[in-house]
Amino acid sequence: MQRLYSMFPIGSPGVGLVLLRVSLAASLWLLRHELLPWLGEMSQVWCAGAIALALLAGVLTPIVAGLSFQLVCLTIIRSDLEPLSQTLPFTLMAAATLLLGPGAYSVDARLYGHRVLVIPPRTHI
Repeated sequence: MQRLYSMFPIGSPGVGLVLLRVSLAASLWLLRHELLPWLGEMSQVWCAGAIALALLAGVLTPIVAGLSFQLVCLTIIRSDLEPLSQTLPFTLMAAATLLLGPGAYSVDARLYGHRVLVIPPRTHI
């Protein structure tokens, strides 16, 4: 079985993943009216805000990024407008975040990150 989180890179790759999560959260917040048109105004704010905050903090990042990717795909399918100019970058950011994971600077890394397993020496009796 493949794990949900594969790597938690530190340094500049980790900072790059933080920037990717921030840009995905900002795009979700700015496009919330197009992504969630079937919800009321307050429901759009709460749903988009919850997903954006989860992305910013890095909580359940692959699941939240997958949800964002599905929202964009539904918007592209259901819209009569030209959504590709607005949603294509958002789609690519969501896919990249889904595939790369949260990075070392996230709540996910704290919860599921690298563990050091110390095996005590065997005593001979």
